Amino acid sequence: MKRPPIQRPENRKSTRNKAGQALLESFAIMMLLCLILFGIVQYVLMLTATEVVQYSADASVRARAVGFNHFMVYKASMVARIPLAGRMTTPGTYTTGANWNHQMSAGNSYFTAIASNPSSDQYTQAEHIAIPQFLNSDHGYLFYYLDYNDSRDESERRWRTWHAPSYYTGNGVINLSLRHDYLVNMPFARAFMSDDVLDIHQRARLADHAELYLQ
Repeated sequence: MKRPPIQRPENRKSTRNKAGQALLESFAIMMLLCLILFGIVQYVLMLTATEVVQYSADASVRARAVGFNHFMVYKASMVARIPLAGRMTTPGTYTTGANWNHQMSAGNSYFTAIASNPSSDQYTQAEHIAIPQFLNSDHGYLFYYLDYNDSRDESERRWRTWHAPSYYTGNGVINLSLRHDYLVNMPFARAFMSDDVLDIHQRARLADHAELYLQ
């Protein structure tokens, strides 16, 4: 009669090694998945930035086509790129709807109304009022009405140094080009890029209507 095989106790050291190996493998897979996820999100953000810059180029060439000067074309290009501008710094606070309307109807100035109301939706209570004043301002007061900060360094405001459109007119057609330095903030971006700034370059063409009508 054969004896049943003797069951030896499992090696506890081997079990611990397998658990540690599984943990490392799971961590490596999670890091790879996060890298892929962040890469996809950053790619979509870059595509969006490209479309915004293209829209800015289109708005700029339209502004030039109706006879605006270079400074006005520059301001139009900046307003069209506001979605890429980052955190608003001027006006510093936003306003609540009912209280804002009361302040403005009472004859108070724009900045008094801003200062007396603590918070609100950015566009409906601040930007849609500040943008026309920004477009109507001259060089000295340009950023007094509207300013943004899209830099990691609080002391550096890249909004103020955005590239102005360049254009020339030939055969009755305005050819405009616009460069934009898009700041990449997504984690692990250096895994896909050699720099954290993407140079976006877009072009637009439109007939020079001002040459025909503004003689």
